[in-house]
Amino acid sequence: MMRVYQIEHWDGPRCLAQAEVLAAFLEVVLPDDWSNFAEKLSGRRSLSAHVALDGQGRLIGLKLGYERNRGVFNSWMGGVAPEARGQGIAGALMDAQHAWAKEAGFRGLETATRQPNRAMAILNLKAGYLISGMDATAGEPTKILYYKSL
Repeated sequence: MMRVYQIEHWDGPRCLAQAEVLAAFLEVVLPDDWSNFAEKLSGRRSLSAHVALDGQGRLIGLKLGYERNRGVFNSWMGGVAPEARGQGIAGALMDAQHAWAKEAGFRGLETATRQPNRAMAILNLKAGYLISGMDATAGEPTKILYYKSL
């Protein structure tokens, strides 16, 4: 049975206020050291999150980004809780983020996927992103870089 969920937009101040909640969620979907996550968020221009909440108000999906270059919004990170995958949540979050970015006046979007995140790479291409490069930093997973005009 499909779960019911809603998508909300959180502006920068709300993202900062909810930094611990976001970090706890990211620990599940992107295991890493998120102990200084509030610091990583502070100072980001046009910080914005689109979140998916289940029927009980629990965070089950996230698409987080910020203005990286003048007029270009960086879709920085996100994910969907393992138990909520396969319901179109990632695509719905992406659509909401892109609509918001266009309305906010951004002319383009950039993002990256770590190898081997094949599902996200496919979603990016289906959403109209073009591959713009690769980041093969030694000791880190290779990243595919994408750009999309709005």
